[in-house]
Amino acid sequence: MRISLQHITGAVIGGAVSGLFFYALGQHDGKQDAALKAAQAVTQAIQNRVGINETIDNMDSVALCIELGGLRDQCEQLRRLAEDQH
Repeated sequence: MRISLQHITGAVIGGAVSGLFFYALGQHDGKQDAALKAAQAVTQAIQNRVGINETIDNMDSVALCIELGGLRDQCEQLRRLAEDQH
């Protein structure tokens, strides 16, 4: 059996087309994986933020002041100011 130039050319073209197909399929899957991971990260960040907001909402002004690095004596002044305003 003799292999002609047409057979070789056809095989090369067929291999190239199938290679491009599998390359494109891999790229597509990679993009989907990246998009899914990004969506999961955003969801996790939102859930974390909800927890942070709950914690902050449940703090009084003195506790929040201390949490943000204020000194207890300085933060207690916030309580006195709030009491004076009532």
